[in-house]
Amino acid sequence: MLRNYFLIAWRNISKNKVFSLINILGLSIGIAACLLITQYVMHEMSYDNYHTKKERIFRLKQDRYDKGVLSTEWAYGCSAIGQALKDNFPEVEEYVRMREGKEVLSYGDIFFKEEKAYYASEAFFKVFSIPLIKGDPEGVLERSQTLVLSRSAAKRYFGDEDPVGKTLKMNGQVDFEVTGVFEDFPENSHMKPQVLYSFETIVQWWGEEVRTAWMWDGFWNYILLKEGTDPVAFEAKIPDLVERQAGEQLRQYDAGMAFHLQRVDDIHLDSHYMGEFEVNGSRSSTYFLGVIAVFIVLIAWINYVNLSTARSMERAREVGLRKVMGGFRTQLIRQFLMESSFLNVLAFALALVIVMIALPFFNQLAGRDIGFTLLQSPMFWLILVTVLIAGSVLSGLYPAFVLSSYKPVEVLKGKFRNTWKGLYLRKGLVIFQFVATVVLLVGTFTVYQQISYMRQQDLGVNIDQTLVIRAPASVDSTYATKFDVFRNTVSAYPEVTAVTASTSIPGEQPAWNAGGIRLISESEQDSKQYRIIGADHEFVDAYGLKLVAGRAFSLDYPNEGNSVMMNESAARLMGFENVEDALQKEIFFWGDTFRIVGILKDYHQESLKKAHDQIIFRYIPEARDYYSLKVKATDMQQTIDRVKEVYTSVFPGNPFAYFFLDEHYNNQYKADQQFGRITALFSLLAIVIACLGLFGLSSLTAVQRTKEIGVRKVLGASVPGILVLVGRNFVALVAVAIVIATPIAWVVMNHWLQGFANRITMSWWIFALPGLVVTLVAIFTISYHTIQAARANPATSLRYE
Repeated sequence: MLRNYFLIAWRNISKNKVFSLINILGLSIGIAACLLITQYVMHEMSYDNYHTKKERIFRLKQDRYDKGVLSTEWAYGCSAIGQALKDNFPEVEEYVRMREGKEVLSYGDIFFKEEKAYYASEAFFKVFSIPLIKGDPEGVLERSQTLVLSRSAAKRYFGDEDPVGKTLKMNGQVDFEVTGVFEDFPENSHMKPQVLYSFETIVQWWGEEVRTAWMWDGFWNYILLKEGTDPVAFEAKIPDLVERQAGEQLRQYDAGMAFHLQRVDDIHLDSHYMGEFEVNGSRSSTYFLGVIAVFIVLIAWINYVNLSTARSMERAREVGLRKVMGGFRTQLIRQFLMESSFLNVLAFALALVIVMIALPFFNQLAGRDIGFTLLQSPMFWLILVTVLIAGSVLSGLYPAFVLSSYKPVEVLKGKFRNTWKGLYLRKGLVIFQFVATVVLLVGTFTVYQQISYMRQQDLGVNIDQTLVIRAPASVDSTYATKFDVFRNTVSAYPEVTAVTASTSIPGEQPAWNAGGIRLISESEQDSKQYRIIGADHEFVDAYGLKLVAGRAFSLDYPNEGNSVMMNESAARLMGFENVEDALQKEIFFWGDTFRIVGILKDYHQESLKKAHDQIIFRYIPEARDYYSLKVKATDMQQTIDRVKEVYTSVFPGNPFAYFFLDEHYNNQYKADQQFGRITALFSLLAIVIACLGLFGLSSLTAVQRTKEIGVRKVLGASVPGILVLVGRNFVALVAVAIVIATPIAWVVMNHWLQGFANRITMSWWIFALPGLVVTLVAIFTISYHTIQAARANPATSLRYE
């Protein structure tokens, strides 16, 4: 019996090649798109899932308050909290404390600036499930001046040698013993250290206070809770501990501090605060892509239902004859479900081929090297088989029941007609297809407009033609003199118009965040937090910053080291409604007194997704985080080579690392751009799939109305008139879809835009243009078969059937 069903299914597919191709192609594109998005979504959702204790590992996110107002939300926090929780609550099994440690490491004449290096306490490998290839997890981070390397970092320095026991030199001065090698962190990890120094090293350097300071921020803190601990109930206990340990100190400054537990596998999608290890993903965007995947595969299956039921008149006589010959309805239902399953299997097979071919392009589009690991997952195959069966049954069930319900007498007499219920179902499904398509298109246009808006706005700072060099980490007491040599030599090049040194550059959060800053005339309770940038006298001119009051740093003034500038937001936070009133006022900054000499117009230090920060600028001519060179070179590579030659000569033992600031700044929009490109691609696919179905439906409509079209032509109807007659029903369905989709799209995209401090207003054309695009594409799709039928010889049309 199954063999017979299969043969009939194959003959039917072979007989109707066009419709079979449309069905299989539409299904395969939809399934392939769904699989690609599913792989991406699963990758995003899988971050830090590899930790065996992930349900019990939490990062402590810290909030700082000034006078009861939330001033800072940090991914990291004070140095004391982790150990204090371990010492005071039995629910805490272990804690890990980390701090950034970007330094130059060298082994002989091999040296690298390690950008992903951190100081970490000894419980690191007890908490996180990163295997040690070499070394003892109990002791690799116990002693001062020891470090552990990732597999790839060990390869960089030592090749195939065993690194354990060997010595690396930090900044050309301090020796560190290599005590272990750990496996590289996987791609789906919120942090990816290459080097881990023992935390005991900075305790030795900075003193025991680094373990117990509540006002010393900049430390990542993780805790491992014991099994059975309720994290919500545990978090509720932390405020009392903060009050006991630091309450009096906080009240001195009228400040507050709160901690929140972030489960480690939630960080990537839900955490976007100061001090993140890297730019994280977005849960809402990930869910939205998941919805797109569902929509696309539903659109593909809807095509199958529509085409199958629309072809019912062609197969009506087949059903009638089989019933007359003794066929039962259950047999007919099984037959049509077999055809549906066969088509779906073919589509799935073709979809897998499409995925394999498209995956490299998709990875480039998504900015992720995610691979197609779905095939290696038993759960994927279980889901695949389930979806295949469900899709085959659901997409084949209605056509099967419709086709098997025909009465032989009526069918064989030629009196069969489509029921109004079937027509309404098909219309409803077409409307659903185009509702989904319009929503996706509106989303694509909105994302594009928002990103374009942010990139085209006046940033208030000039980032063009800026070559940024990472300042040397390996320096000695002659650094200031050497920097002057570097600056003077490079400035003499005609293609270099300015050279400035700073602790931060536009396009990133200032790493220096300072509290306890106030006017000399104020009390400690009036202290507030500010972002700090150290810069030299060239910084303002080099970056084209605008002064609204006072002056910039200058070599013409003695004791300039006691001068500060601030932006308008910082002046207002300090209490000056008229920013000019801040000039020449003295502020208290960590035990020293500084005079305000200038007020800078607010500029976008970070992307337009964020509001203006309150920034104070310290005069630090020897700042050694970044050197920014303004260049006007026609041969940029030659300029870079010349600058590199000077740099390596003046600062031997330091790698020459550079980037262009405009690219660096625009990397802040990378995740949104990738989201926009993915949405645009799959919106296009949704249109293609929907139009494949519309193409098939219009073809069947033209076939079914062949005689009618012939009669109308004989009576004088024109081709445009016939096109309007046939196409208006389809266009009406698209119009209904646009009306339904518009409010849905507005709600969805307005929610997405709430994540931007500077955002577009959703204009009418953002909704009108997708509607127009869909309407035109639908008209074009319908027109092909309608015009073909309208231009046919009426004599041929009237002889049809």
